[in-house]
Amino acid sequence: MKNTLINQSQPWLSLNASSVNQQIKLPLLFEHEPTRLDTYQLSVLGISLNYAYQAVDQTVLSQLTQLLTESGFAHEQARLFAGEEVNFTENRAALHMALRHQHPQATTWPEGIQQEVHHELARLEALTYQFGQGELKGFSGATLNAIVNLGIGGSDLGPKMVVSALEHLPRLTAETHFIANPDPWALKKLLNQLNAHKTLFILSSKSLSTVETLENYFSICDWLRSQGCQEEQLAAHFVVVTSSQDKARQLGFSDNRLFAMWDHIGGRYSLWSAIGLSIALTYGWSTFTELLHGAAQMDKHFYHAPPHENLPIMLALLAIYNRNFLHKDNHLMALYDGRLSYFTEFIQQLDMESNGKHVNKWGERIDYGTSPLVWGGLGINGQHAYYQAIHQGRLNTTVDFIAVKQDSLATLPRFEQHQTLIHHSMMAQARAMALGRSMRATRERLIKEGYSEPQLSQLAPHRCFAGGTTSNVIWLDHLDAKTLGALIAAYEHKIFTQSVIWQINPFDQWGVELGKTLLTDLSTR
Repeated sequence: MKNTLINQSQPWLSLNASSVNQQIKLPLLFEHEPTRLDTYQLSVLGISLNYAYQAVDQTVLSQLTQLLTESGFAHEQARLFAGEEVNFTENRAALHMALRHQHPQATTWPEGIQQEVHHELARLEALTYQFGQGELKGFSGATLNAIVNLGIGGSDLGPKMVVSALEHLPRLTAETHFIANPDPWALKKLLNQLNAHKTLFILSSKSLSTVETLENYFSICDWLRSQGCQEEQLAAHFVVVTSSQDKARQLGFSDNRLFAMWDHIGGRYSLWSAIGLSIALTYGWSTFTELLHGAAQMDKHFYHAPPHENLPIMLALLAIYNRNFLHKDNHLMALYDGRLSYFTEFIQQLDMESNGKHVNKWGERIDYGTSPLVWGGLGINGQHAYYQAIHQGRLNTTVDFIAVKQDSLATLPRFEQHQTLIHHSMMAQARAMALGRSMRATRERLIKEGYSEPQLSQLAPHRCFAGGTTSNVIWLDHLDAKTLGALIAAYEHKIFTQSVIWQINPFDQWGVELGKTLLTDLSTR
């Protein structure tokens, strides 16, 4: 039987027809619907999405919902939550939601999974308590009060992002560091900041064969020896998170310092597991469980809410429209809170490693776009750098603007003025990118500035703005662990929803393998 390709479905063809010249009509949408800023929005779990600056109307949204139905989304979503083998190239389920230890239905996860999760959570809580009480000692008897997370990819990006985002919270640790890069200068810079007597290293590697991580591990062991640590004392300075526990034992680690990873948890979805130990040790167990709880609540919302009220689904449908019908091949993350400085890197991996695929689930090459290039950073910095290329260059970009409404740092002098400047800057940029400034409006402005007619003709083309850059404006009520957990889970589910429509597997990442193989070949010559 011939496979039904999504880009040959009637909803796809209808969207193709309706999208012709749609992006240049974005300013007109506000003329036809002056209340768009109040109408095109939804809020859930302390997260508000305003999508008034997306080039959609109610007709397009209805067509996108039809496309979602046509894709068989409800069936695939049910398979995901039932723990079926949705990662069909590796014959695995994708059970990262089980780590949040709540199921949105009355049923439970596959037999044994929940017990394993609860067992590991209890062990992590016990270790966090020991660390917080100063019970973990180093080779000289000093209390371990600083941590270094030693991992790369999903073993680094998620925990690092969360630790940075929650930096305003009280801490258990004196210091928390992350090292992913085996560049000797990066490692040297880190080691120069550490006290060998007081540092606990978290060796995070699912396979325990990741060459970058092992290279850093062996060098750190050498450094500890150089600081006076005896061979039999090295293990006191390490905790290991891996699914390859036999390899860890061969390295000399005892079971009480080993924490489990599972094959059904992808690296980029693993911060909810023991890979997130650096989060728990930095901020305490209650903060880590709040993170899990926020994500679990988003799981429930994603499973039950209808599409037009469903935050992850709406994010996905808008992204599909931008990527496949407005042909926007890059997506800017514009963060207007310094604590979210690592959020772009995290979403970059989550999106591009999940959906950067060129064949569908039947192994057929597809001729439509999948994951865009995800890039960006702090929005205020971008305004004085790459925003120029968005406003007046030839990029075809879409944007997620993200900011925090309220904060707990009001003791900072002139805090409200700082916060207002940040918020107004974001709102101004979103409007400017979407609506631009016409030639006529530019000429009127130049006349007010006192330019003559000959000068107008020369300057106006350089000072007008095409607009048409679509965006989401996302507000977090607060930047706490619960809201952050919900936000992360929303992006996870957004990316899954896109993968269903694109008919691809978001849970494998074979693209990383070829380079690894060639590296091994070069290293063994």
